[in-house]
Amino acid sequence: MPIKKMKNGSYKVDISIGVDPVTGKRRRKTRMAKTKKEAEELYVALKHKYNSGIQPSQRNLSFEEIRDIYLESCKLHNKPNYYQIQLYTINKHITPHFFNSNIKKLTHTEIRKFQKNLINTGLSNKTVNNIMIILKKLFDAAINEKIINTNPCDGVPNLSLPKKQMKFWIPEQFKAFIKLIDQNEEYLFKVFYTVAYFTGMRCGEMLALTWNDIDSVRKEINVYKSLSFIKGEYKITAPKTKNSHRRISINSKLFDILLVWKEKQRVVLESLHIMHAEDIYIFQYKDTPPNKDVFSRKIKTICERGEVEPIRLHDLRHSHVALLIHQKEDYITIKERLGHASIKTTIDVYGHLFPNKQKETADKLDELF
Repeated sequence: MPIKKMKNGSYKVDISIGVDPVTGKRRRKTRMAKTKKEAEELYVALKHKYNSGIQPSQRNLSFEEIRDIYLESCKLHNKPNYYQIQLYTINKHITPHFFNSNIKKLTHTEIRKFQKNLINTGLSNKTVNNIMIILKKLFDAAINEKIINTNPCDGVPNLSLPKKQMKFWIPEQFKAFIKLIDQNEEYLFKVFYTVAYFTGMRCGEMLALTWNDIDSVRKEINVYKSLSFIKGEYKITAPKTKNSHRRISINSKLFDILLVWKEKQRVVLESLHIMHAEDIYIFQYKDTPPNKDVFSRKIKTICERGEVEPIRLHDLRHSHVALLIHQKEDYITIKERLGHASIKTTIDVYGHLFPNKQKETADKLDELF
C-alpha cells in the first residue's frame, strides 16, 4: 500500500519512482503526513513529480552507441588533438560511470551525483567542469538522434574557479632571459623565444612555420596552419579558428635574427645530410619536425642560470600582449595580431592589463581646482 497509517496516528507515503537509470536498481520515496487527506495529496504530488513529462521517442540507443556517434562527429569536424582529448576524457571518466545507463531515464539528479563523485576523486574544479562540458555534448547528441527531449545536464551549474593571476615578462625580464642563452650553441632557442615574444603566435603556429611563410619584402609572417604531435605522429592542421589565419608584421631586427638563424640552420641540417630548402620548418634542427616539449622545458633550464622567474611557453603570448599595451596599442590591433575570433575575446582575456581609464579621468579633474 502506498499510504500506511502508523501507530502514532501519522501516515507514511511510500511510492516507487522507477528504476535508477545508472545502477538499474528500483528506487523509492518515503514521506510522512499528519492526516490521511494530507497523505493522499502528498501521494498524488509525488506521483506527478516523478512520472510526468514529455515521453521521448520509441527509438532506443545505448550509451555506448550515443558515445560512438558523438565521437565520430567530433573526429570529422574537429582538429585531431581536440578529438584525442574528447576520446581520452570520455573513456577515462564518463564511460565507466554511465556504461549501463538508461539514457531516457537520466535526470539532473543523477548528473549531480556524477559531478559529486568526480569532486570526491580529488579532481580540480576546472577538470570537473571540462568533463561535465563533454558529458553535456554527449547528451546533445542523444537529443539530435531523437532519443531524449531534454539534456539532463541542464540545471547543473559549473563549479567555481579561482581566478589565476596571468603571468608575463616585461621587456626588462625578457632581455635578462635572452642574455642567459648561449648565443652560439643555443641560437635556435634565442630565435624561437624572440619570435614568440615579439609576435604573440601560438606554439603550434610557430612550429608549423616554414621559410616559405616569411614575406621578405613586406616583412610579414603568414600564419595559416598549426603543427601538433599526436600519438607519435606529426600532423599539420588549420589554426585554432578561422580568424587565426593572419599576417603578422615583424620588426627589422627580428627579421635579421631570422636570417642569421636560416644560415646557421643550413649548416646544421647539411651536417645531417638534410637538404635545406624553403619548405623546411623554420625551427627544425634535426631530421624530424620541431617538438613543443623541447622549447617548453628549456625555459626553466635557462632561467635557473640567473634570477629570472620562469613562465610557461604560452605565457610568452601573454607577454606580447602586455608589451603591446605598454606601447599603447588598441584592442583591434592586438586582436588582429593574436588572431582572436572577436574583440570580446581580447577584452575578456586581457582587459585587466589595460590602464585604468577612471584614474586618468580623475587626474584630469585636478586641473579644475
